Amino acid sequence: MKLKIKNRLAVLLRERQIRSASEFGRRMTLAGYPISSSHASRYEKDPPPAFDLEFVNIACNVLQCLPSDMYEITVELEAGEDIDPALTIPRHALVLGGGGTKLHMAPVPPTVAHPEPTVPSSGSVSKKVGRKEKASTKSVTGPSGSIFPFTKS
Repeated sequence: MKLKIKNRLAVLLRERQIRSASEFGRRMTLAGYPISSSHASRYEKDPPPAFDLEFVNIACNVLQCLPSDMYEITVELEAGEDIDPALTIPRHALVLGGGGTKLHMAPVPPTVAHPEPTVPSSGSVSKKVGRKEKASTKSVTGPSGSIFPFTKS
């Protein structure tokens, strides 16, 4: 098995409607990875500069993707070779058999990040949520301490 890896960052940026390297640099800087627009444009090109783990982590958070989505992966198999079933092949990876023929992989079903919203049955009564109910949900989601615990003397 032989792997070829290419940069897909430019494709991801266009899919996420990030139209320029300066906008990508601005979003990365806001996320905690200061980067200039000229340096951000170098990451779009192939071959890019080396991706350190911090860049990959923050870029995945900015682009809402997995690290494997940042790379175009081509797997070339020798004649008679099979893929190890323990490997997880990304959906966008290209798998080539012996002689360069494209093999069709079973598509991996996308995972659902958020559960489907439930629809109330026709017999239930919808209740309008007031301010008191909204305030009570805040106490469940996090601490209720003051931002500034010190008072003026």
